[in-house]
Amino acid sequence: MNQVSLKARQRTDTGKQVAKTLRRDGSLPAVVYGSGEPPTPLTLDYREFEGFLRKTRGESVVINLEIEGLEDKKALLRDLQRDYLRNQLLHADFQQIRMSDQITTEVSLVMIGEPVGVTRDGGVLDQSLRVIEISCVASEIPEHLEVDIANLSMGETIHVSDLSFENVEIVTDGEVAVVSVLTPMAEEPEEEEVVEELEEPEIIGRAQEDGEDEEEEKDED
Repeated sequence: MNQVSLKARQRTDTGKQVAKTLRRDGSLPAVVYGSGEPPTPLTLDYREFEGFLRKTRGESVVINLEIEGLEDKKALLRDLQRDYLRNQLLHADFQQIRMSDQITTEVSLVMIGEPVGVTRDGGVLDQSLRVIEISCVASEIPEHLEVDIANLSMGETIHVSDLSFENVEIVTDGEVAVVSVLTPMAEEPEEEEVVEELEEPEIIGRAQEDGEDEEEEKDED
C-alpha cells in the first residue's frame, strides 16, 4: 500500500467567495470528514496538490494529512471538483480513516501480458472497465489491481466475476465486462470508379439546318 503526505492548514472562513479568494491566492479549498469527527475545512497549496495528482496518477493511496496545529489524519481522497472549461481545480474532499477500518473504495485495473487473441490471431483488445470498486481493510488497500490477460483468445471476455484478489472483496457487479478480444471488422473493398466516356450530344437544331442546306444544294443543281 502506497502512502503520501500532504501539508494542510485549518481554516475558519467558508463560502464561495472565500473559495474564489483562496484559489486566486494559489491555494485550494478542501475538507476532511469521517471517523465520527466534525468536518474540518482545510486549505492546501494548489501546486503541491497538483504535483500529488501527477505523482499518484489515479493510484489508490492513503494520504497523511499534516494539518498545521492539529494531529495528522489518515485519509482517502473521495471527491475532486474541477472546472474543465478553465482547466482548474476547485475543491477536494478527504475521508478520514483508521488503518483498521473496513473501507469501500475504487482502484485502477492494470492489464498484464499480451493476449494470444491479439498477437496470434490479429484480434483487437478492448478494455471496457478501468476502475473497480472493492472492500478491504484500510491497511490492505492496493495501489492498483493486475489482471493477467495473456491467455485471452479471440472472442473471449473477462468479467468481474472471473477476478479474484487476495485480501480484497470485489463490490462491482460480477456481470460487468472487464476486457475482451474482438474480431477486427472486415474492410470493405473499395469500389472501382467507372468512368464512362460521354458522347457529344447531337444538336437537333444544327442537324436540321445541315439537312436543309443539303436539300437546297440539290435543288440548285
